[in-house]
Amino acid sequence: MRRSSSIRFLAIPCVAVLSVLLLASGCAVNKGAVTTTTSSGGPASAGKMESPQAKGELPKEIEVALRLSPGDEWKSRFVSTSETKRLLTDKTGQETAKSRTVGLEIVATQKVVDVTGTVVRIEITEVEARILQDGKFVPAPYKQFSPPNPVSFTIDAATRKTDFSAVRQAYEKWMADLREGPAGDIIGRTFRLPAYLSVLEDMYAKPYTRVSGRKLSAEETPSGKDVVLPFLGPGAAISSVQVEGAMRYTGFEARGRKHLLNVSGTYTGQPDLSSADELAIRLSDFGRATPKAFTGTGSASGRFQSSVDILSGREERSTGQISYSAKWVMDDATLVEEVAGKSILEPAE
Repeated sequence: MRRSSSIRFLAIPCVAVLSVLLLASGCAVNKGAVTTTTSSGGPASAGKMESPQAKGELPKEIEVALRLSPGDEWKSRFVSTSETKRLLTDKTGQETAKSRTVGLEIVATQKVVDVTGTVVRIEITEVEARILQDGKFVPAPYKQFSPPNPVSFTIDAATRKTDFSAVRQAYEKWMADLREGPAGDIIGRTFRLPAYLSVLEDMYAKPYTRVSGRKLSAEETPSGKDVVLPFLGPGAAISSVQVEGAMRYTGFEARGRKHLLNVSGTYTGQPDLSSADELAIRLSDFGRATPKAFTGTGSASGRFQSSVDILSGREERSTGQISYSAKWVMDDATLVEEVAGKSILEPAE
């Protein structure tokens, strides 16, 4: 990662151990923005403080703040894979099973191009995009049609809210232009733009929003509401799942000049299965039409581990697993779906 020399736009609400780690490393980033406190909340002298690692102790609570400046830049590899199993049982008891394994791998640079108040604009430039085919990643076919690149989105560091409207507008224009050409009919049936954009938003925003803005302790504590999105492929359709989670920090790690906070978390939630359109896409695998009436129930759960750069508040590495189950009951059949998904974020060379 490259960092500009400008002072961070958001003052650091410090925990003593983080300041000690930064000072001990000789890091001189934003000296004027760092305030060191004692465990009682008063000012303390860094020269009198000892590293908690030397004592074998860690602080009880750490607040992770998002601190980004123009010129900050990262190059990362994003991977999402899933295995989906569907079982359709008709009213006679006859069963039909379908399964599918999909994956998306993107290598992209993320660059902070503007900071206005607490709103940060990040430009994404995709270097590679691949999909999983026959057990290996191959160039994504839709890339030959030159989708928008680069694109940008914004994050409000104070609220962790993201705005992907500019990305959506760019892709919607691209798709509209594409549909006027000879490839429009084919890509329109195999590439569902709203679902793909939801996947991109989940991939690109999560490193900045999942951990930042939260107070973490060594004990697992509630982390509030979040959304997760199992990746079912660019031709699939699935709504984001509202979940409730819990997080804790598990330790510190120094890698060269970087100081990373290791975090683990879990979450559970219930998907909204009321969409007839989403059910129609699933039933199309079995050559069946969508019934007028149906009921759906389901659940989702998952866990993740990540390493957060304590200077920026951004996740540098993460791995995650999600389990998703759903069941639709119709007059003449029952459809059961099981999804096991994995995600990876890591620096790219």
